Amino acid sequence: MQPKTHSLRSYAFSHSIDMVELARKYTSSQSSIDPKASLSAKIGDGHVFIFNHGSVVFWNVPAEVQQEELNQLLGLGPVPTLKPISDTFIVQEQAGPVQVEFSRLIIDRLNPDRMEVIASTLAQSTSMEYYESLVEEAWKQVDHMVAAMRRSGTNRWFLGPFNRRIAEALTLRSSVIRVLHLLDKPDLIWEDRIMDEIYGDLRAMFDLPERFQALEYKLQLIQQTLEVLVEATRDRRLYWLELTIVLLILFEIIMTFVK
Repeated sequence: MQPKTHSLRSYAFSHSIDMVELARKYTSSQSSIDPKASLSAKIGDGHVFIFNHGSVVFWNVPAEVQQEELNQLLGLGPVPTLKPISDTFIVQEQAGPVQVEFSRLIIDRLNPDRMEVIASTLAQSTSMEYYESLVEEAWKQVDHMVAAMRRSGTNRWFLGPFNRRIAEALTLRSSVIRVLHLLDKPDLIWEDRIMDEIYGDLRAMFDLPERFQALEYKLQLIQQTLEVLVEATRDRRLYWLELTIVLLILFEIIMTFVK
């Protein structure tokens, strides 16, 4: 068999994708991993794999066609205005031993199941990078609150912004967990010893478990910091409430003597 090179490009740009609506736009194939969470379809000589956690992987699809698919079939605006996270990967199909290298996989043969597993792992890595950027932005906002409190020596924020930030952190954490639910080994891999090894090597190459743990730690730190700021705000409000009560009592005493 002559060596054949496959070009993959993944995009991550959203928390979730409506798979029911997309199924109407595509003549899709049944997903081997999770029919409710992903779909695949042919585009010319290539394929597209779409995952409900907000990632799309194009397999041997020209760049201009990728642009059209992202804009028209997914109902999105121009890609540059969305600033999606993207990544590329090469799969080389040739006889010989399997090799997993940086941004490249060498494999003896491909079939639809193997293609979907590879695309799914690449999509998870790209989505992880997308969420890493969201967590970094969330931490900058929290750090701004902490810096303002350090400069003024007091907390002048209202509880509303803190509660919103906490809700955003919890939503972000649940989204990250949903993205990585496919890290559970797909059933179809158990029947393919080579793909089982490749799956583990791909996870290690993309550092998926380590990056997930780092995201979990950062999200917990953001939540804990916000909870401390909330407690500080409540203590400040309680102080002014107690002071107001004392002043009212003093006012009552003074009025009694005046009368």
